[in-house]
Amino acid sequence: MRKNRFLREAQNVLSQMREIRRDLHRNPEVGMEEIRTSRLVAEYLEDLGIEVKTGVGGTGVIGTIYTKEGGRTVAIRADMDALAMEDKKSVPYASSKRGMAHSCGHDGYTAMLLGTAKILCKFSDCLNKGNVRFVFQPSEDRLPGGAIPMISGGALRNPKVDGIFSLHLDPGFREGLVAVKSGYSAISSAEFVLTMIGKGGHVAYPHRIADPVVMAGMVIVAGQTIVARRVDPLNPTIVAFCSVKGGTANNVVPDEVTLTGTIRTLKPETRDGLARLLEETAQGAAQIGGGDHRLSVEMGYPSVFNHPDMVGEFKNSARKIAGPESVMDVQVPSMTGEDISYFHQKIPGVNWHLGIANPERGFIHPLHSPVFDFNEEVMPLGAAIHAQSAVDFLINRQGRPLTHHSGR
Repeated sequence: MRKNRFLREAQNVLSQMREIRRDLHRNPEVGMEEIRTSRLVAEYLEDLGIEVKTGVGGTGVIGTIYTKEGGRTVAIRADMDALAMEDKKSVPYASSKRGMAHSCGHDGYTAMLLGTAKILCKFSDCLNKGNVRFVFQPSEDRLPGGAIPMISGGALRNPKVDGIFSLHLDPGFREGLVAVKSGYSAISSAEFVLTMIGKGGHVAYPHRIADPVVMAGMVIVAGQTIVARRVDPLNPTIVAFCSVKGGTANNVVPDEVTLTGTIRTLKPETRDGLARLLEETAQGAAQIGGGDHRLSVEMGYPSVFNHPDMVGEFKNSARKIAGPESVMDVQVPSMTGEDISYFHQKIPGVNWHLGIANPERGFIHPLHSPVFDFNEEVMPLGAAIHAQSAVDFLINRQGRPLTHHSGR
């Protein structure tokens, strides 16, 4: 069987993608500080002869291949930011910056999308049905995220973008497996800070104090019933308390104890309801303990909704590259958040996963691990699927616009 020409060319571009990925891995930049990364991306696109706009929504970059006036436009998005954490890998391309590391694969996304741009420039004859926009987004891993600023900065305008694809590396699937879920595919999230306020004092006089430690304990215990008894068990939901801070000595009751944590759920309306239930739980514990409380909730990214029609077409595109046996439907949504959701609220989109688990070569560590890494030989697969999906989308959309459904 003859190898797909996009995949064949992507394998020819692997050395460049590897070089770019390792350069970015050695020189990570966190959200909205991707100055060097943006410059590298812009220069690469300009060398390909692609029109480039920089400073979009901060440090974002967009490049556009124009091939047909009045035709449809498809976008492919890659996030560029690193995490504020240490890189503990013993590899030649380990991070050179203390407290910064590409431990979520964004360096790979950027390298693959640049590889896609090169492939589509070579095979521009395939793009006679429309235009392709390459969206390099900052700050996916740092709230409030870079998607909204890029959208406000015109990433989906001039020309109007009709659909968007994005990729997520996933150590939960074997290397080379393409996985995608139709409909809701990733949760909405919120972070909270809850302070239980009491009246501190000596432990010898419990009747003269209002103990915020006890109040905090009641909230933690009672908080488990929010999910267990107040939420439909078929609706994936998490309410997690992740830190407890308070007190200075073993015989002094503090004035305050602060709890921090996260709320994660599939439906945005459920997230809002969980925040109200947490408020009620804290209020009840404070009344019982004779104290007060203060709760702040920062809403994170909305749920990601993959357009069902686009998912079906994407799977056909992916099969042309990876083979039918390597493309699978995901039944359960991911409990991680992704600000590609903001793009999907504006236009139809597909966020798909590419498996990178390879125990034989030691690639077994989860995302956000200080030793996270992946086999770079998987990058041609990602770049080629991007290219095939973009070309097929433009062909499929001729005279058949999608009815947008954001999931909201």
